[in-house]
Amino acid sequence: MTDQPTTPSGRGCLFYGGIAAAVLIVLTIAGGILGVRHAKKMLNDFTDPAPQPAPVAKAIPAETAGLRKRVDDFRNDVRAARSPAPLSLSPDDINNLIATDPDLEPLKGRLFVTAFEGNQIKAQISAPLDQLGLPIFRGRYLNGHGAFAISLKSGLLYLKVQEIEVRGRSIPENYMQVIRAQNLAKPLNANPRVSVALDKLKSVEIKDGKLVIVPASP
Repeated sequence: MTDQPTTPSGRGCLFYGGIAAAVLIVLTIAGGILGVRHAKKMLNDFTDPAPQPAPVAKAIPAETAGLRKRVDDFRNDVRAARSPAPLSLSPDDINNLIATDPDLEPLKGRLFVTAFEGNQIKAQISAPLDQLGLPIFRGRYLNGHGAFAISLKSGLLYLKVQEIEVRGRSIPENYMQVIRAQNLAKPLNANPRVSVALDKLKSVEIKDGKLVIVPASP
């Protein structure tokens, strides 16, 4: 296991920062409806004082080189409007990229994809909550497992939490209804460079156990 970064940044921060914000929504609702005491109980029940690092894939150089070439070729072809075939990525591919891609360094030890099931991404997560900037979250972590739905519509990426489980306990359904309405990819859509890239894609979906990225017609 490699050392974990203490200062999250880049794409990884956008992802698990969104997960952390979802936890904030839950606690805000709990505090507003049931009082501060209940909100603190939710904090203790569903966050921890220390990270429980997610696994990090052991990358094999030859496999990583082939994966990197597939990803780079797809990206370059899309940029050049050359209509490449869809890019299909398995959970192992995603975990390999997290382990080896400098842009995904903040996700190392924070996110590990366990499966693509139906239309959902199943993953183990360890999200630091410090970046929310509130004293109550200082030094707290969301450690658990989550299920996420991903899609692309009209050039906008949607990443929505379906379930979160911590220490074998699911976050109560009344709170999950609110969390499911939040789009964790909203910061990505607001990034001009990412927005341009998304406009060049037709769809992003889970299909036959893989994440499939389909380019738009030139």
